[in-house]
Amino acid sequence: MDERDDPVRDPPRVERETTVINTGGGGGGSGGIIAILVLLVLAVIAFVLFSGVLDRSSDINVKIKTPDIELPDVPAPTKPSTKT
Repeated sequence: MDERDDPVRDPPRVERETTVINTGGGGGGSGGIIAILVLLVLAVIAFVLFSGVLDRSSDINVKIKTPDIELPDVPAPTKPSTKT
């Protein structure tokens, strides 16, 4: 009978190691670039909104001839006297 076929015996213990591969810490710069781009876009939007670029107000004079409406003179109601 072979040692490998013996059900009573424990299997041989295998030691394993964890290997950490360090590539120099690169690859974390894309988050910073995205943050800078977002800040630039927000700054441009704020400038456009608060500087009046979209206001487009200019001095346009529109003259419309309206009819003259005159109301008759009506005396204002007087306060009733409070005699007791």
